[in-house]
Amino acid sequence: MKTRTEIFELTVDGKPLVVRATPFQTLATETRFRVSVNDSPVHIFGWDKDLNRLTAIDSSQAANNINDKIDEAIGRQLYQRIAA
Repeated sequence: MKTRTEIFELTVDGKPLVVRATPFQTLATETRFRVSVNDSPVHIFGWDKDLNRLTAIDSSQAANNINDKIDEAIGRQLYQRIAA
């Protein structure tokens, strides 16, 4: 799988966000994404079976700092991009 970083803009609660997302595959061939919001530290997004959506799944401190609305908006955008 050739990786290509995608850059897209979102607006959440009136705040503009620039998102950089780079897909990668795990050993189990699951697609995950390295995501940076407004040049933030990288968050790892992947499929959460309990939530039934893409979400920040890393357990680092950085993931705990991502706003729930931003997490959901990025997850929706990533899902739309891989579904297309």
